[in-house]
Amino acid sequence: MKSNRPVPDRLLDAAASLFAREGYDAVSVRQITSRAKANLGAITYHFGSKEALFHAVIDRVGAHLAERFAEIAGGKGTPLERIRGIVTMVLSEPNLPAPAMILRELATDRPLPPPLVALMRRNLGEVMSLIREGQADGSIRAGDPALFAMSVMAQPFLLRMASRIPRDIAGVMHDDPDTHRALVKHVVTTITRSLAS
Repeated sequence: MKSNRPVPDRLLDAAASLFAREGYDAVSVRQITSRAKANLGAITYHFGSKEALFHAVIDRVGAHLAERFAEIAGGKGTPLERIRGIVTMVLSEPNLPAPAMILRELATDRPLPPPLVALMRRNLGEVMSLIREGQADGSIRAGDPALFAMSVMAQPFLLRMASRIPRDIAGVMHDDPDTHRALVKHVVTTITRSLAS
């Protein structure tokens, strides 16, 4: 049965699912168009190439994350409170972009796709701005804002994208709500203490 949804949307959905599960290199144009119930030339017609479709998928799945970063960074509270909000969101938000797809890309030897670089720079930039703001008001200790921002985001992103590490290695079952809250509290406290002046 053919879907009434526009072909580009079906291609984006199919590609996002396949890229997340198998990785960019392992997915063929035929697999994407078959899953999207589109003809074989649909990717070229609508996106130009498989790579351009991949970039569009990254843009699409990253948009929500970028909006959440900007919303929290621009919200109320001290710089440290807003950083805590971002860390909590990364660990808890149910609709983050496909972590498996991003992790697969980070694990390859090829250069990161430009849309992924832009997304990561934008989000890291929000954290760096908060760190600079906190350094200016004296609430965050002196140091390189870029290095601080990378340190702040490394822990929550690793725990989120490689969620099997806490479960399989440390026995932390973060699917349990109480355990998840304790994990978030621990990470937020650790990061806050590392930044506070």
